Amino acid sequence: MFKTLIVYAHLLAACVAVGILLIQDLALAKTRGNALSAPAVKDLTKSAEIMFIALVILWISGLALVLLGYLENPQQYLMNEKLWAKFTVVSVLTLNGIALHYFSFPRVTSRRGLLGLPTFEQILVALTGALSSVSWLFACYLGIARPWNYTVDYSFVMFIYSGLLVTAFIVAGEVLRAMRKAEPEQPMLAEQIRLNTSKFD
Repeated sequence: MFKTLIVYAHLLAACVAVGILLIQDLALAKTRGNALSAPAVKDLTKSAEIMFIALVILWISGLALVLLGYLENPQQYLMNEKLWAKFTVVSVLTLNGIALHYFSFPRVTSRRGLLGLPTFEQILVALTGALSSVSWLFACYLGIARPWNYTVDYSFVMFIYSGLLVTAFIVAGEVLRAMRKAEPEQPMLAEQIRLNTSKFD
């Protein structure tokens, strides 16, 4: 019964985190890189706080499940290479979460918006967002991929993960490029107006 409750808390935290992640990704995509409104910034901040709590619960419940599994089968449990791959993915998304909190979020929520940032910062924001989405979704998949227990190598799982990351980075780059093309050339228009006006001074 105790183990079942831990599994339930683990799955519930994962569902909450992934649900919020997908909703916020969709909301950010709709902004097309423009500055966020005050309510949108508030929602994003609240979502980040909930995801942080969900991540803490995932770590605590996950470590508890590993401990229980080891106590039940100390000879073989830690030989499951998929388990170590999942820990790697969760560690990556945790470190990326720190980067999101201290680097990406302050820039996305700034008055300039994503497209108002320098190109290098735009790229980093897009990459951390793609890394977050793929890592959360893949970690959840590993949680239910029981046929992979004791049957696949660590390198195989990480190869799949790396392939998904490369694909997500390419997609993120294309989305960012499309946003730039759709951006109205307001600074250029303003400069042209200023030059035309100066002719009559």
